[in-house]
Amino acid sequence: MATTDVDEAHAKIAELFCSHELAPRTRASLMDMKLRSLHRGDVGIEFLDYGADVRIEPEGLQDFHLVQIPLAGHASMQVGARTVESNPRMATVPPIDRPFSMSWDGGSPHLIVYVRRSAVERVAGQLYGNDAVDLGYGMDLSGAAGRAFLRAVVELHDDMISRPQFAAPAFVQGLLADSMVSRLLMAMQPPAGEARNAEAEGRLVRECRELLERHAFEELTVPDIAECLGVSVRTLQTALRAETGATPSELLRSIRLDRAREMLLEANPREQSVTAVAEQCGFTHQGRFSALYVKAFGELPSESLRR
Repeated sequence: MATTDVDEAHAKIAELFCSHELAPRTRASLMDMKLRSLHRGDVGIEFLDYGADVRIEPEGLQDFHLVQIPLAGHASMQVGARTVESNPRMATVPPIDRPFSMSWDGGSPHLIVYVRRSAVERVAGQLYGNDAVDLGYGMDLSGAAGRAFLRAVVELHDDMISRPQFAAPAFVQGLLADSMVSRLLMAMQPPAGEARNAEAEGRLVRECRELLERHAFEELTVPDIAECLGVSVRTLQTALRAETGATPSELLRSIRLDRAREMLLEANPREQSVTAVAEQCGFTHQGRFSALYVKAFGELPSESLRR
């Protein structure tokens, strides 16, 4: 697709990715968008050039991840107070669970890699035995892991553009996609041999527990927790895994379950209900709450309430 109409460009990108605001950064910027999109199953590869200085404010990705690589020029992404600058050696990886905005300079065509969230979690489970995923906000493409990711993208792209008679069998296509996703995950990991500070991690875990205890009933996301503690999401996850074997979300859920049990044991069954206690403790799905409660305490919430 090619267009010089801002509204047409906005509509096509919204259809392909998600709802967003798109506008030239200056009145002098004239849109000259060029788009090429390839999708297969859970993955996609896009070439996108707006041909102008633009600002983009997505509503949220939620169910897919993107790796955005400027092939030339410069772009930036703003996530809260943090700014990630990108160029051909540094890609941006937008968050899927919090707001962000982007500024692309004219002359910065992007290669964009699209992966559904479910595919990333599935491959992460196979690779690390845990589907909790924190990709961070930037990917260094100049190192060995970043270059390996790019090679996997090129290999997948070459197969996707092959004529049907020359394309790889369906089984191999799946392997190519999974290989690319695994390279993505490995490129986002901390450098091998990065030193850990056990004392600092222990202190961070204690502070995290205290924070979650104080705000257990509030709407909290993992990035919110990390920001309150003054660390990156990756640092928080690494510390919690090392000391507790749990993710931030799992720790929050455990604390909420403990609170729910305390409330159920203290409540009068004539005046309180399991549903009300579950909702007060941040559990909106009653069936899910009951299943988690039984797994944690070996009895139904209703049994605790009747004690």
